[in-house]
Amino acid sequence: MKGLLVAIAAASIAGAVAAPVPDGTHPDGRYSIVDRIAGPDGMWDYAAVDAGARRLYLSQTSHISMLNLADGHTWTQVGLPAAMWHGVVALEAKGVFLGANGQSHAVTVFDADNHALLREIPTSTGPRSDLSGKMAAFAVLADPDALVVEPKSGLVVAVNGGSGEISLIDIEANAVVGTVPVGGKLEFAVADGGGLLYVNVQTAHEIAVVDVAMRKVVRRIGLRGCVEPKGLAYDPSTGLLIAGCDNGVAKFVIAKSGREVASRKIGDGADAVIVDERRHRAFVPSAADGMLRVFDIRDADQIRLVQTLATERGVRLGAVDPTTGRLYLPAARLGPPIAPYPWPSAVPGTFHLLVVASSATPP
Repeated sequence: MKGLLVAIAAASIAGAVAAPVPDGTHPDGRYSIVDRIAGPDGMWDYAAVDAGARRLYLSQTSHISMLNLADGHTWTQVGLPAAMWHGVVALEAKGVFLGANGQSHAVTVFDADNHALLREIPTSTGPRSDLSGKMAAFAVLADPDALVVEPKSGLVVAVNGGSGEISLIDIEANAVVGTVPVGGKLEFAVADGGGLLYVNVQTAHEIAVVDVAMRKVVRRIGLRGCVEPKGLAYDPSTGLLIAGCDNGVAKFVIAKSGREVASRKIGDGADAVIVDERRHRAFVPSAADGMLRVFDIRDADQIRLVQTLATERGVRLGAVDPTTGRLYLPAARLGPPIAPYPWPSAVPGTFHLLVVASSATPP
């Protein structure tokens, strides 16, 4: 198995890189693009930051790319032949990171230090989907899709977008220990830390609430006026769920009650909602208009749009470093789809990360 591992380390990836701007961006704490970091070619999906290891993980088609945040330019890649990576998550205490391989329908465990492939945990025997059209094409290549850790149980949750179910994985036992049928085309999921998991159901325009211990859906939160919720985030200080909808709306909902407290306009094609808990900010990057919306979320009943920042068209995903508050947004010049993938391609030599930062930290 280890013989299949592809490891590529590069201190510099070819491509134009703008010179970094000093950390002082705006005296009023507004966000700006402070750096552009060239990186490996390829389209991208989910990203995650391991703050302790000072490392950014990014799924890029057949590889998982890792950026050394300490020096800000060194990339390393691992991959498997014919892989299709989606979710990625680091388990710092266990010294591993995981990738969701939609092609092999498994979660793959890598050593965080030497990047060796340790094992693969099948989440299904293959894509099982009642979806049709565009949805079916996406689902076949994204099963499993998102990954999230459920803190109370310690289980890793794999969201199987095509089969409409979630797999509960015990990493120590190297096995799926439970499966919860949800139904529909599933997107991102978040955990509240108390044993509940919230899952965006794209085709039903709702959030399904899963009790992990009970292994079942306990309620559903309808998202009125939301078409195809994709990105989802949870803010523990306010108990807010924030869903990014494909029709250019962000829904702010109290997780415990399901009460909607705000509906705010965003751009079309948002695929992620990113929360900086420490600074009480929520970020929604929208692909269609190339804009990043920044919301103040310190008060659940007074959600404020504090800034709209121009990024680039196609920017729709990313991750925040909880230590520095810096936001990392993948970007590239986009080309037509390349079979068998139904999504746009990244023009070779144009991939880069936009680094967004503020000089001021909200109290």
